[in-house]
Amino acid sequence: MKYIKNNLFSVLTLFSSILVSHNSSAHVIVAQRGTLNILNNGVFMVLSLPISAFEGVDDDNDGKLSKIEFTKHRSVITNVIHEKVVLKDKNRKLVLEDMMLSPVTSHQSPQDPVSQLVVMGRYNLTDLLSPLEYTIELFGTTPAEQVLDVVATRKSDNQKRKIKLTPKNSSVSIF
Repeated sequence: MKYIKNNLFSVLTLFSSILVSHNSSAHVIVAQRGTLNILNNGVFMVLSLPISAFEGVDDDNDGKLSKIEFTKHRSVITNVIHEKVVLKDKNRKLVLEDMMLSPVTSHQSPQDPVSQLVVMGRYNLTDLLSPLEYTIELFGTTPAEQVLDVVATRKSDNQKRKIKLTPKNSSVSIF
């Protein structure tokens, strides 16, 4: 029963994030930013990643992702994220579940190709106090896309940590 309640809470949290993102698509999260919120037995992640970090998805080489390209390459993008956005506890690599991908569109031109992609998902924790290692190996081609700022928050003890990841420093231990 506890498992069902936790999963229901996780699904509701994720859906509420989706509703917020749908209504404010360009303002979900600033480009090159992310959050990790550790709550109960899960780590909820939201990241804004540059399209130029994904090889082979920009068919027309305009530096952006159209809706057609997004639909065509969605599974490739998903696989790359599973491979290059990693959270580990002291025992193993955790699996990113309930992943949602959302191109960051402009309110003024929602049909235009996009340069950023928001990734949302959840990692299950078995040991709430286990040290965590967070690694991201998805950086874009421009100087602004070479830095990713993430804020990690653990609700149980009100800890907060600001993380700056770069291609040369793509992994960090948190909590």
